Amino acid sequence: MAIKRSDTNWCGWGWANTRYDFHGQRDTFLKWLGKQLGADLVGTHIPPVNPEDVLLPDVRLNEADLADLIAAAGGQEFVQQDHMSRLMHSMGRSLPDLLRLRRGDIRNAPDAVVLPTSNEAVADILRLCVERNWAVVPFGGGSSVVGGVEAWDPQGRPVICLDMTKMNRILAFDPENQTATFQAGIYGPDLEAELAKTNHILGHYPQSFEFSTLGGWIAARSSGQQSNQYGDIHNMLESCVVITPKGELVTWTGPVSAAGPDLDMCIAGSEGTLGVIVEATVRIRPKPEAYQIKAVLFPDFAAGTAALRAISQADLKLSYMRLSDAVETATYLKMGSGNLLKEIGLKALSPLGFKDQKCVALIGTEGSLREVEYDVSRAIAICRAHGGLSVGSSPTKNWHRDRYLHPYMRDDLLDAGIATDTHETSVPWSKIGVVQKEVQEALEAELGRHGKKVHVMAHLSHSYPTGSCIYFILMYPLNQDDPIGQWRPIKAAISDAIAKHGGTISHHHGVGIDHKPWLSLEKGELGLSLIKAVRREADPSNIMNPGKLVD
Repeated sequence: MAIKRSDTNWCGWGWANTRYDFHGQRDTFLKWLGKQLGADLVGTHIPPVNPEDVLLPDVRLNEADLADLIAAAGGQEFVQQDHMSRLMHSMGRSLPDLLRLRRGDIRNAPDAVVLPTSNEAVADILRLCVERNWAVVPFGGGSSVVGGVEAWDPQGRPVICLDMTKMNRILAFDPENQTATFQAGIYGPDLEAELAKTNHILGHYPQSFEFSTLGGWIAARSSGQQSNQYGDIHNMLESCVVITPKGELVTWTGPVSAAGPDLDMCIAGSEGTLGVIVEATVRIRPKPEAYQIKAVLFPDFAAGTAALRAISQADLKLSYMRLSDAVETATYLKMGSGNLLKEIGLKALSPLGFKDQKCVALIGTEGSLREVEYDVSRAIAICRAHGGLSVGSSPTKNWHRDRYLHPYMRDDLLDAGIATDTHETSVPWSKIGVVQKEVQEALEAELGRHGKKVHVMAHLSHSYPTGSCIYFILMYPLNQDDPIGQWRPIKAAISDAIAKHGGTISHHHGVGIDHKPWLSLEKGELGLSLIKAVRREADPSNIMNPGKLVD
């Protein structure tokens, strides 16, 4: 069943009535974080504006336009123009999105939100939009953190937001070939609930899992928390159906083809710029019988990195493999997420080499009981060979319970005047240390120019034999007078530091608006021209999610 937007937070993450509880340590954590940042956070409260007071741009559709749009959508009930519907479909959930929402600074909003229920309705809506020269922004859960779903058209045309979440059914289940076909607007929990009826899983669990859709995962080329074992979403994609302004694209369904370039890989990562993903056939698997996750302490990040590299190159079937740096480890302990480590007594571990630079890794997998025990024991042995100390499964329970709750922390910290942003990349193993160091230095220099401090955490996840994703989380005191003006050079500083060493501008968040300036450094001018040529062929009028990915 699709999520009711009215039950979600209009200017923050997830459910409107859910907050991150900091394990009962909120004030203690804020006091500690304030000390790191040189700010007094306890007692600070900067609430968002009232949503009813937010001024939205005027609707640019006349009565005849609206009547034609209703006819194309299949009825009045599938077209929304009320204030809250337009506001909640105006942008995604990046830091600049949240800053503008909380301040009521909404310069772009859809002229109408349309909720199609069939492929035919999507095609009819796109035909009308081509005819009227209206921009179209496909919208799933709205969880983009890179400006990927903002209702913006650089040409200033009316914008139709195509909310796909009514297209949320399972269409086919094929246990013999281990595939299932879904409408692309289905949310993650609903997709897994359908597969659970036959004791199967897809196994794609991004942090946005509860509030993102299958089509959004494919459009953004998403990665899940168990990608080490199951692959990223493009590895799970068997075929798809895409409605473009020029017609319907149906990709081939089958295991492998050498008949030219893989069109599924053109769709994965296209971010709604080629058309609307309406159906996808994905590769499923039987539900595993067992899982196990263990925590491992390392004396420092370099030792942990060496262990993860050795595990990744040992061909073990691990689904969980995450290494927090020393700052992230200390931060989670202060948030109350490491109670058992406290019970063990970190001071007692100091003589063993686990001092201020200690790091925690989570190592685990799922499958048959025999496979799980074998792969985890081998991985732990590799960790020991690199100075790691296994501290059992208990410290992982809080992480596993809270893994979808951490984004709620951003809202609480914004109330306290602290910005929280994320940026991720992937680099070869040989460059992880230098990229982590230079990102830290670049952020300290940029915030330092204005007399402010920054708290930078990093962790490794989504590892491969040749390298790993490195995920940065930064917290800093907001400039309340111009928070967007403060954010832009911070974003540039971290992006430039990553690009300097050949890191991708995004491992799994996508490009959207925010990362577009750095795309040519990765793709090259010819590569960028090829992407633009494909876009022009599928969408000659440039109505599909304009201003995103490429110009």
